Amino acid sequence: MKKLLAVLFILFATTLSFAQAQAHKLTMDRGFFTTDYTIDGQEVDGDAFERELTNVPEAISKWNTGNTMRYISWGAAFGGGFLLGYGIVEGSGYQAPDSYKIKLIAGGAIIVVAMIIEHIGNSKKDSAVDIYNREIGRITGNDSVNLSIVPTEQGGIALAFNF
Repeated sequence: MKKLLAVLFILFATTLSFAQAQAHKLTMDRGFFTTDYTIDGQEVDGDAFERELTNVPEAISKWNTGNTMRYISWGAAFGGGFLLGYGIVEGSGYQAPDSYKIKLIAGGAIIVVAMIIEHIGNSKKDSAVDIYNREIGRITGNDSVNLSIVPTEQGGIALAFNF
Protein backbone atom coordinates (compact mmCIF):
# COMPACT_ATOMS: atom_id res chain seq x y z
CA MET A 1 0.00 0.00 0.00
CA LYS A 2 2.86 2.36 0.81
CA LYS A 3 4.45 1.64 -2.56
CA LEU A 4 1.20 2.44 -4.36
CA LEU A 5 0.85 5.74 -2.51
CA ALA A 6 4.50 6.58 -3.22
CA VAL A 7 4.04 5.86 -6.94
CA LEU A 8 0.85 7.94 -7.06
CA PHE A 9 2.58 10.81 -5.24
CA ILE A 10 5.54 10.73 -7.66
CA LEU A 11 3.16 10.58 -10.63
CA PHE A 12 1.20 13.52 -9.24
CA ALA A 13 4.36 15.54 -8.60
CA THR A 14 5.77 14.93 -12.09
CA THR A 15 2.42 15.75 -13.66
CA LEU A 16 2.39 19.05 -11.80
CA SER A 17 5.86 19.93 -12.97
CA PHE A 18 5.13 19.26 -16.65
CA ALA A 19 1.49 20.34 -16.98
CA GLN A 20 1.61 23.92 -15.78
CA ALA A 21 0.28 26.24 -18.45
CA GLN A 22 2.23 29.29 -19.51
CA ALA A 23 0.69 32.62 -20.35
CA HIS A 24 1.34 33.30 -24.02
CA LYS A 25 0.45 36.34 -26.09
CA LEU A 26 -1.32 35.45 -29.31
CA THR A 27 -1.51 37.76 -32.31
CA MET A 28 -3.10 37.30 -35.69
CA ASP A 29 -2.25 39.47 -38.70
CA ARG A 30 -4.83 39.02 -41.43
CA GLY A 31 -3.55 39.73 -44.92
CA PHE A 32 -5.45 39.75 -48.18
CA PHE A 33 -4.86 36.08 -49.02
CA THR A 34 -3.06 34.71 -45.96
CA THR A 35 -3.13 35.10 -42.20
CA ASP A 36 0.01 35.13 -40.05
CA TYR A 37 -0.30 33.59 -36.59
CA THR A 38 2.22 34.37 -33.86
CA ILE A 39 2.64 33.10 -30.31
CA ASP A 40 4.92 35.31 -28.21
CA GLY A 41 6.30 36.90 -31.39
CA GLN A 42 7.21 33.57 -33.00
CA GLU A 43 5.33 32.68 -36.18
CA VAL A 44 3.41 29.39 -36.00
CA ASP A 45 0.94 27.54 -38.21
CA GLY A 46 -2.80 27.74 -37.75
CA ASP A 47 -3.06 24.35 -36.05
CA ALA A 48 -0.62 25.29 -33.28
CA PHE A 49 -2.47 28.57 -32.87
CA GLU A 50 -5.79 26.74 -32.44
CA ARG A 51 -4.22 24.25 -30.01
CA GLU A 52 -3.12 27.15 -27.84
CA LEU A 53 -6.61 28.67 -27.97
CA THR A 54 -8.07 25.46 -26.50
CA ASN A 55 -6.62 26.46 -23.11
CA VAL A 56 -9.46 29.00 -22.80
CA PRO A 57 -12.83 27.36 -23.56
CA GLU A 58 -14.65 30.62 -24.32
CA ALA A 59 -11.96 31.65 -26.79
CA ILE A 60 -11.98 28.37 -28.72
CA SER A 61 -15.79 28.47 -28.81
CA LYS A 62 -15.74 31.91 -30.45
CA TRP A 63 -12.94 30.79 -32.77
CA ASN A 64 -14.97 27.78 -33.93
CA THR A 65 -18.03 29.97 -34.47
CA GLY A 66 -15.92 32.32 -36.60
CA ASN A 67 -14.61 29.38 -38.64
CA THR A 68 -18.14 28.06 -39.18
CA MET A 69 -19.33 31.45 -40.37
CA ARG A 70 -16.33 31.65 -42.67
CA TYR A 71 -17.13 28.33 -44.34
CA ILE A 72 -20.79 29.27 -44.67
CA SER A 73 -19.80 32.53 -46.34
CA TRP A 74 -17.54 30.67 -48.77
CA GLY A 75 -20.42 28.38 -49.77
CA ALA A 76 -22.79 31.31 -50.16
CA ALA A 77 -20.23 33.26 -52.21
CA PHE A 78 -19.72 30.26 -54.48
CA GLY A 79 -23.48 29.91 -54.96
CA GLY A 80 -23.92 33.63 -55.55
CA GLY A 81 -21.02 33.69 -58.01
CA PHE A 82 -22.45 30.75 -59.89
CA LEU A 83 -25.87 32.43 -60.07
CA LEU A 84 -24.30 35.71 -61.17
CA GLY A 85 -22.22 34.00 -63.85
CA TYR A 86 -25.19 31.98 -65.07
CA GLY A 87 -27.24 35.17 -65.31
CA ILE A 88 -24.48 36.86 -67.31
CA VAL A 89 -24.22 33.92 -69.73
CA GLU A 90 -27.99 33.68 -70.07
CA GLY A 91 -28.32 37.42 -70.63
CA SER A 92 -25.59 37.54 -73.28
CA GLY A 93 -27.80 35.84 -75.88
CA TYR A 94 -29.58 37.74 -78.62
CA GLN A 95 -33.12 37.10 -77.40
CA ALA A 96 -32.41 36.66 -73.73
CA PRO A 97 -35.34 36.12 -71.37
CA ASP A 98 -35.95 38.71 -68.69
CA SER A 99 -35.24 36.17 -65.94
CA TYR A 100 -31.49 36.76 -66.29
CA LYS A 101 -31.88 40.12 -64.51
CA ILE A 102 -33.30 38.39 -61.45
CA LYS A 103 -30.37 35.97 -61.46
CA LEU A 104 -27.91 38.86 -61.69
CA ILE A 105 -29.51 40.74 -58.80
CA ALA A 106 -29.90 37.62 -56.64
CA GLY A 107 -26.32 36.47 -57.29
CA GLY A 108 -24.90 39.88 -56.46
CA ALA A 109 -27.02 40.12 -53.30
CA ILE A 110 -25.89 36.68 -52.15
CA ILE A 111 -22.26 37.65 -52.67
CA VAL A 112 -22.73 40.83 -50.60
CA VAL A 113 -24.41 38.84 -47.81
CA ALA A 114 -21.52 36.33 -47.92
CA MET A 115 -19.02 39.16 -47.53
CA ILE A 116 -20.92 40.45 -44.50
CA ILE A 117 -20.97 36.96 -42.96
CA GLU A 118 -17.22 36.64 -43.60
CA HIS A 119 -16.62 39.97 -41.84
CA ILE A 120 -18.69 38.89 -38.82
CA GLY A 121 -16.82 35.58 -38.67
CA ASN A 122 -13.47 37.40 -38.78
CA SER A 123 -14.56 39.70 -35.95
CA LYS A 124 -15.50 36.64 -33.88
CA LYS A 125 -12.04 35.19 -34.48
CA ASP A 126 -10.46 38.52 -33.49
CA SER A 127 -12.52 38.61 -30.29
CA ALA A 128 -11.46 34.99 -29.56
CA VAL A 129 -7.81 36.09 -29.62
CA ASP A 130 -8.64 39.06 -27.38
CA ILE A 131 -10.49 36.80 -24.94
CA TYR A 132 -7.54 34.40 -24.85
CA ASN A 133 -5.02 37.18 -24.19
CA ARG A 134 -7.22 38.61 -21.43
CA GLU A 135 -8.19 35.32 -19.74
CA ILE A 136 -4.99 33.25 -19.95
CA GLY A 137 -3.22 35.47 -17.44
CA ARG A 138 -6.17 35.18 -15.09
CA ILE A 139 -6.26 31.39 -15.45
CA THR A 140 -2.57 30.85 -14.76
CA GLY A 141 -2.22 33.66 -12.25
CA ASN A 142 -5.06 32.89 -9.84
CA ASP A 143 -4.47 31.26 -6.46
CA SER A 144 -6.78 28.27 -6.96
CA VAL A 145 -6.12 24.94 -8.57
CA ASN A 146 -7.60 24.44 -12.02
CA LEU A 147 -7.78 20.92 -13.42
CA SER A 148 -8.37 20.57 -17.16
CA ILE A 149 -7.83 18.24 -20.09
CA VAL A 150 -5.82 19.87 -22.87
CA PRO A 151 -4.57 18.67 -26.26
CA THR A 152 -0.89 17.96 -26.77
CA GLU A 153 1.27 18.86 -29.75
CA GLN A 154 1.43 15.20 -30.77
CA GLY A 155 -2.37 15.03 -31.14
CA GLY A 156 -3.15 13.37 -27.80
CA ILE A 157 -4.65 14.74 -24.61
CA ALA A 158 -3.10 15.52 -21.24
CA LEU A 159 -4.33 16.23 -17.76
CA ALA A 160 -3.25 19.76 -16.81
CA PHE A 161 -3.15 21.29 -13.35
CA ASN A 162 -3.05 25.09 -13.25
CA PHE A 163 -2.13 26.91 -10.05
